Amino acid sequence: MRMQSKVIRLDLNYSSEQSHQYLKETCYLAPFPDEDASHFAKRILTYLSLYELHPVLAKQPPSSRQPDLYLQDQQQHFLLWCQVDLPSEKQLQRASHQAEQVLLVTDSVDHNKAKTLIRGMPNVLLFCLEAAQLEDFCKMLRGHMQLSVWREQEQLIITDGQQQLEMQVAPVLNPLLH
Repeated sequence: MRMQSKVIRLDLNYSSEQSHQYLKETCYLAPFPDEDASHFAKRILTYLSLYELHPVLAKQPPSSRQPDLYLQDQQQHFLLWCQVDLPSEKQLQRASHQAEQVLLVTDSVDHNKAKTLIRGMPNVLLFCLEAAQLEDFCKMLRGHMQLSVWREQEQLIITDGQQQLEMQVAPVLNPLLH
């Protein structure tokens, strides 16, 4: 299913038990042209999982030179390179050399292939989103979303007031937040 909106307004209430951060923000998110809802949902779920790090969402569809989400230092060096699609081996090697940490977010279909792909790359982490989680989050996607996110140590709880999604984010994502 393709995204219908060109820009999504997200009113976000974010709370973290661990870091004692309680933030309220309005962000405007743009799906890529011809991006399907599942891919957009993976990008947003990853963004919410890494929210305390203040990741940047790519403005254009990813290429071998640009990740879906990233963090850079003041010298424009990639601290974190995150892809929500399975890259080619060459793209993954390039990302591994250009960034201190690489995060691949897969679905259950690509998870085993990704495990094989990352062998021998100690700075690459793998995180799997279940199909049911993606489907549940896709139901929350609207042109104007109001989400409350509660982060406990190993869990992210997301609600839009009608539906609730719970997902485990540890141990893979928690080390990135420290």
